[in-house]
Amino acid sequence: MDTNQSSESSQPGIQSGSWENKMLGRYRLLRLLGRGGMGEVWLAEDTQLRRQVAVKLLPTVFASDRNFLQDFEREAQAAATLEHPHILPVHDFGEQRFAEDEVVTYLITPYMSGGSLRDRILGASGPLPVDEALSYLRQAAEAIDFAHSQQVLHRDIKPANMLLQQRWLFLADFGIAKLLTSTTHRTRTHAGSGTPDYMAPEQARGRAEPASDRYSFAMTAYHLFTGRVPFTGDTPYSILLKQLSEQPTSPRQFNPALPDAVEQAILQGLSKSPE
Repeated sequence: MDTNQSSESSQPGIQSGSWENKMLGRYRLLRLLGRGGMGEVWLAEDTQLRRQVAVKLLPTVFASDRNFLQDFEREAQAAATLEHPHILPVHDFGEQRFAEDEVVTYLITPYMSGGSLRDRILGASGPLPVDEALSYLRQAAEAIDFAHSQQVLHRDIKPANMLLQQRWLFLADFGIAKLLTSTTHRTRTHAGSGTPDYMAPEQARGRAEPASDRYSFAMTAYHLFTGRVPFTGDTPYSILLKQLSEQPTSPRQFNPALPDAVEQAILQGLSKSPE
């Protein structure tokens, strides 16, 4: 849930150490699993059903926005309608106030003990085996195609939002990037609207469409097959400038074993013009 159940660094608005054993409705927080620009993810216990779940705590910077919960409910409901074998289901969502200045908005999903595809890439220290990478990409593509058929965009396709259970992939965090983007436009306080390393040029300009998800998917494929992202920089802005104007290095330069047809498909997906 970036929903994600991996460990990207950020500065969330939650003091992590004080949240262990706190209750959010019927959910008891157990330990921090990871954090990213979209908030924190905790392992929790559903005290009613006696099972482990993952709890996404969204950044508390939005708690004072009166429109936020309404937007959040709409996006959570849309995500919950996406019933697909490779989309992480949404079990529950809500808001809880602990004090006048301490409001928590949360999302409940299954707990995936296998980590994320980002974790798998880091563990490989290089390109993933072609057959393994293709298997993950097929599963992710099925999830994305289904979501698009339901008129739902993801807006933050990347390995950290692809959770694993054995070799089974679940795409997570539908709607979260859109939610934080729309709230950013109102508050001007947060910039967590997608991830520059994987963001399509038109999305960087403020317009997301199905082709934007496909571009981010191709960026993910590039990362899996080469062990690196094509564009790097000292700041998010510098990376976005490269997304807008530069062409990626041939993937086969980093992985000569990559089939030519796969390379061509990746480069076609990274076209700067959405189709």
